[in-house]
Amino acid sequence: MARLAEVDPHSMPIRQRAMARYFFNYRPAATNLYVELARRIASRRWKGACATLNYERLLPLSVVSAGLQPVADGLQLVVTMTPVGGRPLEICLPHGCCHIFCESVRGSADAVSFSATAVTTSGPVVAVSDPARYHERISTDAFPPVMSYVEPRRTTTSGTSFIENQRQRWGELARTASKIAVVGVRVRTRDEHIWKPLADTSAELIYCGGPSAAVEFEQWHQSSRPHSTLRVMRGHFAEEFDGLCRELDLL
Repeated sequence: MARLAEVDPHSMPIRQRAMARYFFNYRPAATNLYVELARRIASRRWKGACATLNYERLLPLSVVSAGLQPVADGLQLVVTMTPVGGRPLEICLPHGCCHIFCESVRGSADAVSFSATAVTTSGPVVAVSDPARYHERISTDAFPPVMSYVEPRRTTTSGTSFIENQRQRWGELARTASKIAVVGVRVRTRDEHIWKPLADTSAELIYCGGPSAAVEFEQWHQSSRPHSTLRVMRGHFAEEFDGLCRELDLL
């Protein structure tokens, strides 16, 4: 993607729309661990917040299935014909999500072309949950959803104000937390908006990402916050799920 930004930046918004369309189709099965996590959050009346770097909707949809309302910066992340009740659960989205669109600027996909690295939009955003509305929007609007590009600078075309607010919010959540579980995220310190809040927080960190990722995280922790508390789980998410829940008072 970094190379594409150099040689053909006009194709990046088109590819971003295709990527978003792909991610939109994923839905959690009843046996998905996100669904079980959401159930435990609901049953324990947990007071924490979630954050995800993923672009698909598995976590918000799982939260809705447990009777909760996922929100980000006041935005209701899952909008259905039947209003969803339940108490709100914050889901922070520092890189955006595949079904969020910026409403300030629209352009016909057949008529508008622009460089992904030269054009940005800001302003109000909307979450489009209905599949028919979504596929109409993703097909006809030249501007991609509010998603950072998968390249080293994590640049964003649409909804930059939303992304900036979410990254700031992630910093606030990290700073005020007493305990943070980091799951399935490899160390990428160039993503300073993610890793600096983790380095600066006084919270206890719990890491779960598999054996090789655990070694990388321990090395980062030793260099970035050597006098802080760390609990490393060597297995992957499915293997360590109950242990993670126990650490977070969800079991």
